[in-house]
Amino acid sequence: MKKIVTHAVALFVLVLLCAAGAAYPAGVDMKEGDWEISSETSMTMEGMSMPPMANKSTYCLTREDPVPKSEKDKDCRIVDQKVRGNKVSWRMECKKGEGEGEISYHGTTYDGFFKMKMVEDGQAMAMNIKLAGKYLGPCPKGQKSGPTGATARQMAAGQQAAVQAQQQQAAMQAEQAANAKKGAAFMKRAVVPEEEPGACAQKGCSRTPECGKKVGELNLKPGDYEITIEQASRLGSTYTPVKEERKTVHLDEENPVPGALSCARSASVKWGKEKITWVETLGGGESKGGIPGIFPEVIPSAHAVAQVTRGGVSYRGDAFDGAVTSTMDLGGDQQSLNVTKITGRWVGDGILPTGRGYSPKKGEGGKDSKDLLKNPVKGIRNLLGY
Repeated sequence: MKKIVTHAVALFVLVLLCAAGAAYPAGVDMKEGDWEISSETSMTMEGMSMPPMANKSTYCLTREDPVPKSEKDKDCRIVDQKVRGNKVSWRMECKKGEGEGEISYHGTTYDGFFKMKMVEDGQAMAMNIKLAGKYLGPCPKGQKSGPTGATARQMAAGQQAAVQAQQQQAAMQAEQAANAKKGAAFMKRAVVPEEEPGACAQKGCSRTPECGKKVGELNLKPGDYEITIEQASRLGSTYTPVKEERKTVHLDEENPVPGALSCARSASVKWGKEKITWVETLGGGESKGGIPGIFPEVIPSAHAVAQVTRGGVSYRGDAFDGAVTSTMDLGGDQQSLNVTKITGRWVGDGILPTGRGYSPKKGEGGKDSKDLLKNPVKGIRNLLGY
């Protein structure tokens, strides 16, 4: 309904412009100059009536240029204009409706009406306007036609706002295009690794004793790692900006997956010597993870699930990289895709000092308490940052 009313107001402005000076040919009893144009508009739609809207504006009207040139609505045009004595009538044709109006002039005043019917978004609307005008005096010096006074200022402000809106729209479109280009490139390189042949199946990303016996040690050097986290999302064809964050975490055999990759305890994990990959299903969906791998295929809508997450990590001794992709089916062939890519390099094996932007929690910047007990004095000093 709001869209209908907005369009109706735009048509209303067009009607005023045309009614203000639709016909002032020789013979019509109309005094040239600055005129005040008054109107009272009532609308009905779908059996509902809206309160009348009153409006006043001022225009300089002349016989040389009786119709103001600020008419912008290309959806409508004035046709079949007739003049009989001091009475002027016309019809308006629009892409979504039609109307008719009539004005009678009396030298320094006029009165008339305009009626219109239109259809917007399948809803029918009727608009009735009572028109009145009166002569105010000569036009502003140097002006031959067009809006005057507050009306001119309002129209100028409206035109400026329209230009600014167009500029903002253009800037937003350019930003969206840049985000799409960067986001698409990022998502192509944020690959999830394929499952390692012979990997051991388990739940969660903390290695079970069974997988430890079957696979042996993970190719990960325990210690502190400086990691880079990149993230972006896509909804339909709209991408969010790629965000990047750097921090330091502690990884070891018991907790080899950085928290940023969100390997849940319920995930179906395949643990190998060089890779840890996982798949998780949420709400009827599926989720997978790993490092490195292939960019997930778009799931056909006929087989779409609520959510699919794929993730994993690939280890190379003192370095690793990985990714997680989460695809959610939103219905109506709409899908959202969230992607996280992570890379890390070993920077030391001691306990991380606090007060330097690090977290003391194991797996996110801390170290196992048994290491602290090996040298408690040194450990306490490191924790206190001196």
